[in-house]
Amino acid sequence: MNLFSKDMIWILLGAALVLLLWRRFTASRNKAMSGAMDVIQDDARAASDPVTGNKVDPTHAITAIFEGKTFFFESESSRTVFQQNPAKFAHQHHGHHGSC
Repeated sequence: MNLFSKDMIWILLGAALVLLLWRRFTASRNKAMSGAMDVIQDDARAASDPVTGNKVDPTHAITAIFEGKTFFFESESSRTVFQQNPAKFAHQHHGHHGSC
């Protein structure tokens, strides 16, 4: 084997290693980004007006903050009802599970 062939083998092995590491890095980064987007989407699907119980799109909802938590409302009148007695709505039990 001449010198060029030996160098070419090392170059190809190095390139393969770099490619492998790059794919591993981008896969873990994409997985992390995907997980973050899943959380955001889950939050968006889970948002509901605490007064009416209707689903609310958080990107277009009216909001109020109580005890450090953001609540989403479908209308200004719903937020007004909430603000008159926020503890009544913020601490109520949810019907989908009994451990709240």
